[in-house]
Amino acid sequence: MSGVAITGAAGYVGSAIARCFRAHGWQVLELGRRGPHRYELGGEAKVDWTGIDALVHCAWDFRLTRWEEIERVNVRGSIRLMEAARQAGVGRGVFISSLSCFEGCRSLYGKGKLAVEKEALRMGFAVVRPGLVYGERPGGMMGALEKAAKASPVVPLIGDGSYPQYPVHEEDLAELIVALCQRTAPVEPVSAASGEAIPFRELLRRIAARHGRKPVFVPVPWRLILAGLRAMEALGLNPPFRSDSLTGFVFQNPQPNFEAAHKIASFRPFA
Repeated sequence: MSGVAITGAAGYVGSAIARCFRAHGWQVLELGRRGPHRYELGGEAKVDWTGIDALVHCAWDFRLTRWEEIERVNVRGSIRLMEAARQAGVGRGVFISSLSCFEGCRSLYGKGKLAVEKEALRMGFAVVRPGLVYGERPGGMMGALEKAAKASPVVPLIGDGSYPQYPVHEEDLAELIVALCQRTAPVEPVSAASGEAIPFRELLRRIAARHGRKPVFVPVPWRLILAGLRAMEALGLNPPFRSDSLTGFVFQNPQPNFEAAHKIASFRPFA
């Protein structure tokens, strides 16, 4: 039986990936802050790699806002983990990045992911850039959008709502990850989504329609939202949406390429 170690397996994306590996007959070692197998980014990568054939690295500390902290914990911590896996003889692996990550990206999140991507590829691991992950009970960003669409018929809209989103179903993403852990890693990052560019306004409309609502959109200039988020963060408050996330949302990858992913796995359209 093959074995895979998954960091962040308690999170939304990590748990979906873990379920998929188990369904394919893999033994799963869940690494996280809680549970019997403790692992935390920024600490020593003390992992028992016995019986582990692949590593899937999903963990990322979103609480950090300054580049010095992001670089120390997320970037160097991720690289240290992958190096430890390689030294232990783990032959394959996947680093879970983001569509927010690309050459020229402006967000600190994207820049941090990009730094880890380069080291992952150098070590022979695959890199996957998922789009907006969704499922029957979504978490993360899609979960927040679901709550907003259900909470009120009046929905604030970032700018004119034209920013394109690229949804990917959690099961399709997980199948891609499993497939990549069974083959030679691509030499370039693999962008994962159905490929349909859905404007943010239309995405919210479809989500609201699923819950029997017809939303009334209130456009808000993104710079005004950014100023408000930064003010809240400066006061030590915890806004529902990070200012750095808004930067990544507004300044997106202008030309994501999904061709490589579609050669490996299938991706359903967003209903």
